[in-house]
Amino acid sequence: MAAKHTVGIVGCGDFLRWMADDLQKSKKIAVTSLFDLNPKSAARYAEKLGGTAVKSVNEIIENPAIDIVCLFVPPWVRKDLVVRAARAGKHILTTKPLAPTSADCTAMVRAVERADVRCGVIYRRTGNSAIELYKQIFERGSIGKLALYKQDWLHHYPEWNTWALDPKKNGGPFMDAMIHNLNIARYLMGRPAVRATFFADNHAHKLPCYDTEGLKIDFQHSGAAHLFITWAADLAVFNTDGNNREHIDKIYMVTDKGWYLTEGWTDAGFTVTASRAGVKRQWVAKPLPQTLFDAFAAAVATG
Repeated sequence: MAAKHTVGIVGCGDFLRWMADDLQKSKKIAVTSLFDLNPKSAARYAEKLGGTAVKSVNEIIENPAIDIVCLFVPPWVRKDLVVRAARAGKHILTTKPLAPTSADCTAMVRAVERADVRCGVIYRRTGNSAIELYKQIFERGSIGKLALYKQDWLHHYPEWNTWALDPKKNGGPFMDAMIHNLNIARYLMGRPAVRATFFADNHAHKLPCYDTEGLKIDFQHSGAAHLFITWAADLAVFNTDGNNREHIDKIYMVTDKGWYLTEGWTDAGFTVTASRAGVKRQWVAKPLPQTLFDAFAAAVATG
């Protein structure tokens, strides 16, 4: 087997908790260094994932033995780290939202392009067998192409940090979470977006940002996505140490041939059901052949 890509992780907080299993399963990468402002957190994940907890970001970015840098840090501190890592010739894997402003995003894209390194942004879609199943269904065309994507998300506002509520650091509920589903809708539509209509309201809380936001985005050839998110309801918060809260997700899709698609878990696994005029068809998601980290390693290897 080819040698694994070496990985340094900057940021050992809540997001790494969600990524840890895939990192452990990866066949193409090896974690060698970890840094966090909380040394105990870096040490804990070093024990879990392998590698060594280091004392500074420089020990990762300036280490010539590290191929890939995972920047699992808040969006408002990400730009300078991406620029530094790109200049050091590191490939970069980070998460959403890429930045709180388009100017920061542009600066990062330009730095990556100048350095000719790979940079990936992890969304809910990334490495998700359910979303890949939807993509295959629409690409086959037997029930038509996606015409309407509708999704509502309800959960309590973040209480495990302060920056998620700050419009200058994160942007509010849409940027914090619904951007996942904007990413999914664009992927499944498979055609350019042509117009967007955004709204924001406050209903129940005195937050620095709005507690409710929504977007209607129109695509070529009569496609549309209606995306709604609210923090207005005081849903349960199970643990304020991380993103562990009650989550309500309502989603459906419609194709241009009139098929209505829903999703859920059956005895067979994650299942997509399409219905039209009383006729039903079902598909079951199959595990993907590789983790998202292996897929990124493959992109690094192939350019």
